[in-house]
Amino acid sequence: MIWIFLTFAHLAGLVGYTLLLRKSTLGKLNKLVMSALMMTAVFLPSLIFLALGRVNFHHSPLEWFFLILPGFTLTGYFILNTYALTYLDASVYSIIFNLRLIGTTILGYLILKELPQALQMLGGLIIFASILLLNLHKNKQWKSKPVLLGFITMVWFCFHVLLEKYNLLHINLETYFFIVFFIGTILSWVFVFLKRIKIKNEIEHIKDKKIYWLLITRIISGYTYTYALKFGSLAIINYVSGMSVALIVLFGIYILGEREKITQKLFAVAVACIGLTLILISKL
Repeated sequence: MIWIFLTFAHLAGLVGYTLLLRKSTLGKLNKLVMSALMMTAVFLPSLIFLALGRVNFHHSPLEWFFLILPGFTLTGYFILNTYALTYLDASVYSIIFNLRLIGTTILGYLILKELPQALQMLGGLIIFASILLLNLHKNKQWKSKPVLLGFITMVWFCFHVLLEKYNLLHINLETYFFIVFFIGTILSWVFVFLKRIKIKNEIEHIKDKKIYWLLITRIISGYTYTYALKFGSLAIINYVSGMSVALIVLFGIYILGEREKITQKLFAVAVACIGLTLILISKL
């Protein structure tokens, strides 16, 4: 089935993208330029939708407002995500970022009045407990700028997902992709030019093969997730997406050499997987 292929393509893209982004942020390429390149990469395929006449520009003022707003939130997420992975291990960041499942549930209840089920709430609490296993409360590590940046990125993403969900209920997928990615691309490069970053000095770093693969996996991760939602089960797709944390932690340890607190990370992943499984069961 096509949605199964799309779901696992998203998983591969997400794991590859996260690991490559972590590795790339340790390089010399400017972080704003890196964010702008990723945004441009996800925008370019949407030109196909424009060429096929799938993009609709006839919207009410309210619809335009909710189309423009996620362009800003997506740009912010790309930038925050890049800087968060500059300072945090991919494994630690992925465990923190998994809290998005709780965040979107809470915001869904507060704003969209979607009442969570008991198993969802229990699963969310267990995922939260997995964060405690990282012992971020010791020596007040949770107050450190890298950890706070990870949490801010997660919360920011939750708001973006809420906007995305609202839009996809009212606007076709291709229109959403094209307009939001176009706005995001323009904003991203505006930030680059406002910072007066010399692009010529960055070209040498852009030629790195890691950057090419980063852009490819970013495209795969983004498009396959949304199209998987179109053809398959939201619960299963989010479960598989959330389970990426296990692969990111394992590959982070063995590929990126993130060997600090290995036992704590593995325990945290195991507990998070239990929470994710409960959330899946509650939605089936």
